[in-house]
Amino acid sequence: MNSDKKLLIPILAIIAIFALSLIFYFIFSAPYGDGLERTMEEAGVEGEPVFEAPLSYGDDYFTTFAMGLIGFLIIVGLVLLVGRILGRKDETHND
Repeated sequence: MNSDKKLLIPILAIIAIFALSLIFYFIFSAPYGDGLERTMEEAGVEGEPVFEAPLSYGDDYFTTFAMGLIGFLIIVGLVLLVGRILGRKDETHND
């Protein structure tokens, strides 16, 4: 449990960096679009997406932040779960 508390500050720092960088993402991406999207529009290429993400990031700041936070927490939870499972296996084999 002590290692979980050590992870709290880096997790909160990553969330804060994500929240602040999201502002700049919307400032620069909204009017221009990303490079691939713009290139495909100029070339007249339209296609169906190969993969649909399970969580949509939305079109405004708060929806994007909420979805990013949910995705981040899911990944952190899975990493901690796998770490605990692998840690238990190592403890049982250290006889």
